[in-house]
Amino acid sequence: MQKSTSAKAGFGVAAVWFGSHCGGGFATGTLAANYYVKFGAWAIFMPLLALAIMCVVGTIQWEICRSNRVYDYKSFGDVLYRPQEKLWCTVFEIMFVVDVIMALGIVYASAGNLIQGWINVPYILAVAIFTVIIVLLTMFGTGFLLKIGTLLSVVLIGCLVVTSVAGISAGADNLVRIVTTWECAGFGGALWSAILYASFQCACIATTHSLTESLTDRRSTIWAGVWGFLLNGAMMLMTSIMLLSHYPDCIGDNLPTFNIISKLNIPGLKLAYSAALFLALVTTAITCSSALTARLEKLIAGRFQSIVICRAVCNAVVMIVGFLVAQFGLLAILNKGYSFIGYICIPLVILPTVLIGYRRFQKE
Repeated sequence: MQKSTSAKAGFGVAAVWFGSHCGGGFATGTLAANYYVKFGAWAIFMPLLALAIMCVVGTIQWEICRSNRVYDYKSFGDVLYRPQEKLWCTVFEIMFVVDVIMALGIVYASAGNLIQGWINVPYILAVAIFTVIIVLLTMFGTGFLLKIGTLLSVVLIGCLVVTSVAGISAGADNLVRIVTTWECAGFGGALWSAILYASFQCACIATTHSLTESLTDRRSTIWAGVWGFLLNGAMMLMTSIMLLSHYPDCIGDNLPTFNIISKLNIPGLKLAYSAALFLALVTTAITCSSALTARLEKLIAGRFQSIVICRAVCNAVVMIVGFLVAQFGLLAILNKGYSFIGYICIPLVILPTVLIGYRRFQKE
């Protein structure tokens, strides 16, 4: 019974992390194309290497949060970086906020156009509709977020499986040719690109710190890591292999997955992909927004009589900032912003978490 309860608690955290990780960048195929597929056949292995790094870092961070009962990224930083927490936690917080705002910028850069295409409304109205949806989904706290995040992630997985299988089937001959001839770029470049990807995604893991309150024991933390590897691994591999089956035509494309799906002319497939993309955007937005809200509400909660209203205001402010960042453009954020964060997070997040994180666990 305890094993079943721990596995269930771990799945909730992993499912929300999966939804956050999937996001606009990966659901559009842009991240997979830029960080994996452009290196050819190495795209079959490198996503799993990156994910292994992410899962190790995530599991250690979740256990630090659970065992120390700290449920926001600032409090986590105070624990990890002590006794120099005043300096390094401030640097970590600045880096994390920038990273999350960029993620929200990607979400807005995709969501506004998607909703506009669905219901034929002005872009600014489409953005307003999306903002209202996210505020409503995030104003009721961690418990509701876990339930809605898990549900959305399960539906998202189904949609991604359908679209990925269709794309792989259409490019099966090309995929076989690439693998059998091992058509690829240099191993060193592919390896470094995978490490960079893992690095900036490790910064985003802090968006799930507020969810660790639901983890009941160390076993549930380990289960969160296992479920996280399975869910994210399946998604990353399917997306990368699907794009690889259309290599090299998909390289340099702003929306590679959408364009591949559009060319297949399979009834209902574009609708399934649009649903998957929208769910990916929603799950990313609610996780990122909730992470910043958990921090902001500590600063201004005393000014509101209702915590629900306080959360709604905080979420609205965060989403508006994300919209402003979106004006820089999707590719600019992905290629410049994320790479910059990736370089910083290796010494700031990955190394401290792996080398000293286990020392911060509190004994049961």
